[in-house]
Amino acid sequence: MKIYTDFPPGWWVILAIICSIYLIFYFSRNNKRKGEVGIQLILGFVVLILAFFIEFVAVSMGIWNYVPGNWPVVLWVAYFGVGLAGFQIHMKIEEIIRK
Repeated sequence: MKIYTDFPPGWWVILAIICSIYLIFYFSRNNKRKGEVGIQLILGFVVLILAFFIEFVAVSMGIWNYVPGNWPVVLWVAYFGVGLAGFQIHMKIEEIIRK
């Protein structure tokens, strides 16, 4: 397995969107709990591990592949960021519902 570090510049746009979603929801929330950063990091890593497992299974089964079998590192960063953004979206929805 090769690790792919040379990726198209469009990935920077995707990462910027993910980071923007995270920051927008983070700063729009009123009630941030103590110790929340640790929970976010754990969730981000859980999402990353699940996504890595799904990628491994999908590539092994031939559902999709990376030519010539490279695994793009930027995808892992995106998965982690989506976990963080998902946490913020969940917390914002919970905040709205509890009002």
